[in-house]
Amino acid sequence: MFGSIKRHMAYVAAFIMLLLQCNPVLWAGNNWALVRVSVANVREKPGHAAELGSQVIMGTPLKVTGSEGDWLRIETPEGYKGYIIKNSVRLKSDEEMARWRLADRITVSSFDQTYIYDGDAASAGDTRDMLAMHRVTDVVNGSVLETGGVPADGFCAVKLPDGRAGYIRLEDVTLLRQRGAAQVNMDDIIGFAMRLNGTPYLWGGTSSKSMDCSGLTKIAFLSQGVILPRNASQQAKIGAPVSDASRYRKGDLLFFGNPSTGRVNHVGMYIGDNHFVHCAGRVMVSSLEPSDKDYIDLDLLGVRRLSEEDFRQMSVNSHSWYF
Repeated sequence: MFGSIKRHMAYVAAFIMLLLQCNPVLWAGNNWALVRVSVANVREKPGHAAELGSQVIMGTPLKVTGSEGDWLRIETPEGYKGYIIKNSVRLKSDEEMARWRLADRITVSSFDQTYIYDGDAASAGDTRDMLAMHRVTDVVNGSVLETGGVPADGFCAVKLPDGRAGYIRLEDVTLLRQRGAAQVNMDDIIGFAMRLNGTPYLWGGTSSKSMDCSGLTKIAFLSQGVILPRNASQQAKIGAPVSDASRYRKGDLLFFGNPSTGRVNHVGMYIGDNHFVHCAGRVMVSSLEPSDKDYIDLDLLGVRRLSEEDFRQMSVNSHSWYF
């Protein structure tokens, strides 16, 4: 009897060791990660040649569910699952993430890509060439950074997810909690998307550097602290349907696709006067009216409108990974 128990325990121990070898990240207790570069790629499979499924920006919290070689299997705050190269993130334990959620944090609010500078930037002068010599990294809208150290004139002291320190212009940031708590301004969301006019399309892209159609709507709403689902087909399931074209409002999401199957494969955002902004080859404004010079021949399958309650539920402030 005792021999049978010992053999059973040996089998269990061997299975546990095999599991830990396949998932060394979990063995180390690092169940979380923070993105440490301005924009990191999330692949469908572990490998640089695998399809680009999505992207995550600096300071985004990720749940780590396993690892394969140099790749981590992760889940994003909106529930997207994929693989990310290890050197794009800094692994964090539950305790470290708990401290991060309690820390004072800011988010990049600049429409355009901006930069974090080293400690000598404040005395380097305000010319572009002089400041460029002191760059630590670039950051994009929505990036999350801890505040830390003594602020310099016109700059906020920050700590990056990998521990590096630097300074960012005060005019380029806002408090993370403040962004998530503010009332959503649809004109600002549309304005953010419109400022990206001409930005090239990238399948899987979700940053202001380049994006796909659902990436555009996602980052536009994130600029107001709202976390949309990743893909157009998922975004088509949120909010309430709007069936009367005469009642479309600014900020309504327009979904296009195959009318015979009902499959959604494209999304844009209504901006008024029968026009919408979307990313198709590049960010552009198109018309729903066939007689208009900006008309684009797409099959409109449906329109959805998000409410204030939807915004509250999808707010960064309501997400347990952030607070």
